[in-house]
Amino acid sequence: MACSYLKIYKRLLDFMEKVLMVLCSLLFAVVVTLSAIEIFTRYFLNYSSTISGELGLILMTWIYFLGFTILFKRGEDVVMEYFFRRLPIQIRNTIDWLTHVGILVFLSTLVWKAIKFYGMTSTMEHPFLPIKYSYTVQPILVGSMLTLVVAIYFLWEKTAAFVKRDLESEQKLTP
Repeated sequence: MACSYLKIYKRLLDFMEKVLMVLCSLLFAVVVTLSAIEIFTRYFLNYSSTISGELGLILMTWIYFLGFTILFKRGEDVVMEYFFRRLPIQIRNTIDWLTHVGILVFLSTLVWKAIKFYGMTSTMEHPFLPIKYSYTVQPILVGSMLTLVVAIYFLWEKTAAFVKRDLESEQKLTP
């Protein structure tokens, strides 16, 4: 039963990854366009807009946090494996599980603090753009929530693998 839920969860995460990839690509195109306009106006028209610079920074923050969710889901984030691969498999599995627990705790704290920061900045006006300052916090909040969803899946998957190994080892021991 839990295995079927895990498969459905994985399919949802795969769909989320595809949507995020399209969204990041579109955001990247907008950032490149904004930067090209800014370069053209600065060097050929002697005019520099703080609005395009600020908007570009906000969009790049979106790309970073949404892109990290994609990297984390794919397992393409930075990993140090040289010594890890030389440990016995049981120790590697335990370290891997504990690492995912730590990641889950970190992301939960990040979501909690981002919610608090979002609430605090929702009454503030952005210094350059005609928006609330909290819009600059949204990438952190949304990205950390999406990465938390992925981290929950990984921890669930690792825990299910532990339980499955324990059940298999118990069945081998009983005659």
